[in-house]
Amino acid sequence: KLLAKNKKINVVYTINEPTAIGACAAAAAAGVKIDAMVSVDGGGAGIGAVKSGCINATSQQYPLLMADLGVQAIYDIVKNGTKPANSEGLDFFNTGVKLITDDPQDGVASETTEYGLANAWG
Repeated sequence: KLLAKNKKINVVYTINEPTAIGACAAAAAAGVKIDAMVSVDGGGAGIGAVKSGCINATSQQYPLLMADLGVQAIYDIVKNGTKPANSEGLDFFNTGVKLITDDPQDGVASETTEYGLANAWG
């Protein structure tokens, strides 16, 4: 409804790709041109939406790696009390994220949709 009511909206950020895909469809139905549509997750459908041009970019997360590292951390804590170390310069353990786009921008590290599809979690 928001895109239909306010045709001046030209940038959309969503917290997951299904919402971005829905916003893309809503913008098309309302005749609104979106200059930048970005999202988060990095699943197969979302990367496909980047490849098709519906989404400009998405931040690809790696939940299978997160789960694997989480289970290993629990095992290590239970087995010998060893907690995972924070990543250098951070106050948490960084499992990684990559920006996926086929429109790379100067000064912003990114990977292509081919990389994204090869590394998608779902």
